[in-house]
Amino acid sequence: MGERRLIQVPIAGIGVVRRPGVLTTLLGSCVGMVVQDLRNGVAVLAHIVRPKGTGAGMGPGYFADVAAPRARDLAIQNGADPRELMVRIAGGGRMVENGVDIGAQNCEAVKEATYALGMVFGGRIKGPSDGGCYVAVDSATGKVALHKLQGRSLDDDAWSKLQKELGVLL
Repeated sequence: MGERRLIQVPIAGIGVVRRPGVLTTLLGSCVGMVVQDLRNGVAVLAHIVRPKGTGAGMGPGYFADVAAPRARDLAIQNGADPRELMVRIAGGGRMVENGVDIGAQNCEAVKEATYALGMVFGGRIKGPSDGGCYVAVDSATGKVALHKLQGRSLDDDAWSKLQKELGVLL
């Protein structure tokens, strides 16, 4: 089956793994767009910051309307069957009480892009409104897990420890 790899997806990035890899990213109001082919063990995770727009140098996952087709294409290039693709979203918490709910806008933009690209929408795991979270996607099991940070800081040492814990958390 191969070695279990863990790939950290940066802000506005897109990562892909095949079974038995794990993708993870940190979220607040941002959304983790997960594109999966469960049968073939392919998973893509896009870290989406804004619903729509244009701009250079922000990363391939920055805007939902641009990230969605890129994530789909990346899944297919890595062995996913286009007819088996399912999209789930994680995060999108409301981080500012009286401000614009960018998390909800991001989620709606991912749903719209999913339907426009002919993929199945498989639901949302809502993020906390009281702080950040991290999401982990296990390509071997198909499980998408969201874990609240609640006061945990993630410096390099804490992130290394978290990576070791992920094998247990999923």
